[in-house]
Amino acid sequence: MVKRIKTVFLFAILFMVANDVSAQGYDQERIQLAKFIERMYNNAPFDGCRIVDDYDNSYLLSVVALDKSKYKTAQIMNRVAEVKSQRNAGEFFNGSQSYTEMTIKTPKGEEHESDMTEVYELIRVNSIGYVKQMQLLTSFEDSVGMQVFVYYKKVDNNNAKQ
Repeated sequence: MVKRIKTVFLFAILFMVANDVSAQGYDQERIQLAKFIERMYNNAPFDGCRIVDDYDNSYLLSVVALDKSKYKTAQIMNRVAEVKSQRNAGEFFNGSQSYTEMTIKTPKGEEHESDMTEVYELIRVNSIGYVKQMQLLTSFEDSVGMQVFVYYKKVDNNNAKQ
């Protein structure tokens, strides 16, 4: 009876260790991809979409660089980055057309402070399709102080646009 309990306990431990090692593999792959993209961006900055291949997979990357001073909160900046990323991916895959309007509103008169300006950014997209499942891979600050957001999606090699 004791031998049977030891055997069950040993199998339970082996299962937990195997499950833990398997879970770390996905995170390691994602971390390595994020570090590679950050090095690639710092070497030659780019904006928009690219297909990046590694040994086993192809990824669609959508890179968006935003000026942190234009956004009041990080939440607003994150949402703008997400929308711009989806727009870039839609243009890349489906040929959608997008228009961006930036409106800067400043108060009139000399008694107002200069930091009272408000910036509105309106993004309009006319698209045929929608690119789903774009995930945030990494976010970092580049050498000029812009916040860079990298969204990615694993793509099927047969459908990847070359």
